[in-house]
Amino acid sequence: MDFEEIIKHLGDFGCYQKRLYYLLCFVSSSCAIQVLLTVFTFGIPEYRCTHPDLKNGTFYEKGVNESSSEFEYENKIYQQCTISTRSTNNTSLENVTECDEWVYDESVFQSTIISQMDLVCEKTIWKSHAQMLLAVGQLIGCALVGPLSDRFGRKNTLCTFLICLMVTTISVVLSPNIVAILTFYFFIGTAITGTFTPAFILGMELVGPSKRSLTGCIINYFWSFGSIVLAGMAYFIRNWKYLQLSLAVPNIFLLSYFWFIDESPRWLISKGRYKEAEKIIQKAATVNKVVIPEGVLKKNVEVTNNENQSVTKMFTSWTLVKRTVIIYINWAACSLTFYGVALHASSLSGNLFLNFFLISAVELPGFIICNVLIDRLGRRILYCSSMMFCGLSLIMTTLPILFADESFNWTVTLLAVLGKLGITAAFANLWIYTSELFPTVVRNSGVGSSSMMARLAATSSPYVANIGLMIPGAIGKAAPMIIFGITSIIAGLLALLLPETKDRLLPETIEDVEQFTK
Repeated sequence: MDFEEIIKHLGDFGCYQKRLYYLLCFVSSSCAIQVLLTVFTFGIPEYRCTHPDLKNGTFYEKGVNESSSEFEYENKIYQQCTISTRSTNNTSLENVTECDEWVYDESVFQSTIISQMDLVCEKTIWKSHAQMLLAVGQLIGCALVGPLSDRFGRKNTLCTFLICLMVTTISVVLSPNIVAILTFYFFIGTAITGTFTPAFILGMELVGPSKRSLTGCIINYFWSFGSIVLAGMAYFIRNWKYLQLSLAVPNIFLLSYFWFIDESPRWLISKGRYKEAEKIIQKAATVNKVVIPEGVLKKNVEVTNNENQSVTKMFTSWTLVKRTVIIYINWAACSLTFYGVALHASSLSGNLFLNFFLISAVELPGFIICNVLIDRLGRRILYCSSMMFCGLSLIMTTLPILFADESFNWTVTLLAVLGKLGITAAFANLWIYTSELFPTVVRNSGVGSSSMMARLAATSSPYVANIGLMIPGAIGKAAPMIIFGITSIIAGLLALLLPETKDRLLPETIEDVEQFTK
């Protein structure tokens, strides 16, 4: 049974495929929400020390200096992390001690994990730890999901991880302490990759060759849609537990996949389960209103195994080694910057919710730019241009941060949004470009290991994005953008050493790579 032959009669993207594909795309939206939710659940409000007598007071008590989060009570000065007294000549502070009780500004967040558990002052680093463990979970999930989906099937793996995602995202609100929360975030990260990857594979395996590029892009739009939904929900729900639950409970509806999603016929055929595959194919033919010739279904095909070789085979050719290193660097740079800029939204001046919405919404035109120009300009030129545009935009944010007053804060947001536009177009391009650069025999290994490099880089993006928590002032705000910008420019320039793949036959073997160099 040859599925490529069957798809010619079934149709590349008929009603059956569309129905299943768009259902699966909602997984992308759910994953985007959970990846970026920490921007709000770990939001850091303005805070200052408080006195036991004022424990039930508000952040804006009479006498507070709003700009410095400073409050004076019974001849003591209550600041963010310390309590002190004024010297006799009122020129300095003395008897400085650290405090252990705080009061929080509730004008932006009613409640966050930070304010509920008093993770302030030097403890704000827990925010970065949480975001890092989420990324580590994704990295582990990336290593697990491929073998599991190949052995147990796309649908079974997807539904199993959907249950894990639903349970962990709901249970996190019951966590008694920060260690429990971080543990749940690790498993949430694992479940995110465990759901997104088989959903993506299942959707793509149902589609014919002429529509694979289109469907590969549409799922990205659903990711952006999820980010936009998160911005809106976070604006209206300022309590982190209610926000977490309101975005986790709808995942229950995704469990309907047990009944509405069929297993991949390609996978069933690869496992020799022809009767099950034929049943699904006939169902698809009925929905698509086509007839599959009996001879096509019964045709015995000798499977030619263009062996998928080990990732170590990529390092047997010096040309392929250089290409692989450049590709790994670019995946790491794209991941670091793409997620870093989104996480840094909470550190930008102005309205957090508007900033996050703009940084999320600009992904849509980024994907569109990639879709429209990739076959016109070519992969290399478009990719390098996008990375350079991103890098220069982010570096330029340092000018208003360091040298302008607050009236120019809008330019920082604008340039950050433009940087996100560039990195989105580059990242969408990189998926296609990478799959065309590796020869067929190591393509799965090449793309898979590249994705692992991206996940690995994502584990450091929270610490870069949150540098401002450790380095106060303008330098702390500018440093992340400088790092993201320089990284993007260096990676973009290195990519100029890669060959163009537009309108070229792709390499099949490692030997072909030696001829595929311009």
